Amino acid sequence: MSNAPKVAGFKEISFWQEDGIGVVTILSDETGKVTISFFEEFLKAISLAITDEKVKTVAITGSNDCFLTGLRNFGQDQTIRYLDMITTVASFLAMLDKPVFSLVNGECTDLGVELALLTDVCIAADGARFNISENYSPVMGLSRTISKFPYFMNGDAEVGKNCDVIFPKDTFLDRSNDFILANIRSYMGMARRERLGDINGILSKERSAFLSKFLRGEAKI
Repeated sequence: MSNAPKVAGFKEISFWQEDGIGVVTILSDETGKVTISFFEEFLKAISLAITDEKVKTVAITGSNDCFLTGLRNFGQDQTIRYLDMITTVASFLAMLDKPVFSLVNGECTDLGVELALLTDVCIAADGARFNISENYSPVMGLSRTISKFPYFMNGDAEVGKNCDVIFPKDTFLDRSNDFILANIRSYMGMARRERLGDINGILSKERSAFLSKFLRGEAKI
């Protein structure tokens, strides 16, 4: 799997197809944060993956030793747009027929953890770190997806606690590529939908809870 190439029309992500894998790279800043435009670009990439017959599976990874940690340049007037976009992203991923893998290459916090837990298999680089802040308000189905691990553990990547597979950092992309190609299963999309259940109902409840906290000045984005 190659390092992320620049793609015309995208600033917050890079998207390309290699060996039947549609690779979405999150082009965050050095702290792992993106702007709200990320979600629009992500949806475009997922839409391309859905319609491209050459893409057999989707892999989501990060850059700058970060997977995803949150938003930057966010104003309160963008809250409803943020919730609309994040709900659509979660619904798209939940309903996607093709297998989806997350390749957590570094720091993965709050929103990043939510994104990773929506995928079928979470592959982590040795040394990657997962963290859900104590005051974080779920918006992407975390109240359901967290049950993937009986006891989710903040901190370094550990199989069965916050990820499914770990590979050495220096060979992470190549090992992940080989693993994905060897573990594509046609039933994975169906199994994901079964695991997530009434995801739209869950997203609606999380949205309401977030807005309640937001109005009280307690919501963390």
